[in-house]
Amino acid sequence: MSPVTQPIPDSEILALLHLYRDWGVDCTLSEEAVNRFDSLPAPAQQPHESRPRASVGKTPASSSASVGLSIETAPDFKTLEHAASQLPDCILARMATHYVGPVHVPGAQLMLIGEVPDADEDRSGNIFAGATGILLDRMLASINLDRTGMSQAPALPWRPPGGRDITPIELKLCRPILERTIALCAPKHLVVLGTTPTRMLLGETTQLARVRGRWATTTIRGLGEIRLLPMRHPSQIRASATARRDAWRDLLTLADTV
Repeated sequence: MSPVTQPIPDSEILALLHLYRDWGVDCTLSEEAVNRFDSLPAPAQQPHESRPRASVGKTPASSSASVGLSIETAPDFKTLEHAASQLPDCILARMATHYVGPVHVPGAQLMLIGEVPDADEDRSGNIFAGATGILLDRMLASINLDRTGMSQAPALPWRPPGGRDITPIELKLCRPILERTIALCAPKHLVVLGTTPTRMLLGETTQLARVRGRWATTTIRGLGEIRLLPMRHPSQIRASATARRDAWRDLLTLADTV
């Protein structure tokens, strides 16, 4: 007698669908193979011409240089977003649900730089969305600061598929976007929340545990030198009592400056 198959709970089915969405799955596969080439029209016969072959899978150097230049010289956030979406060899822009853009508060002295967008930020397109934003607001309120008076931006504007780690190449590709965003906001101080933005602005080998809670200096193209304070990201302070004590000390350092 064959064993009785138990029905899959609705909660497990829903969790699986959420996982597929985070991985970027947007279609299903049939059990039977389908040759899609059969439905394509036959190519028209063209007279033979001697033309140089274009390289397959590579972006011309001039095009790459043009994209890089447009990012570094973008006059506004809309232009910057368009230029960023044209980055060659960066699949993040094609896989993410939304471009998580910055929040610019004209004249703001402080600018918050967040981590890689999480699922809430990716779904909404807003930085510090969901529980992370609520916790951050409480942290800032403890030293009489309000996030609505600060400019804000993520370390990079796209969430990696499935929330995977960012590669060193992706960090390098996205740093000009972050730099131009900071330059357009023109704050006096940066508050850098988490490992990813800390490494993007202070060096790839920087360890957050060693630099957090102390003001440092970085150079932003188009803005010059600017002071920044590395801190734990709000999502990290739930980890332990030590993390919460560290976060409180960092907030006191910030309060003494502003």
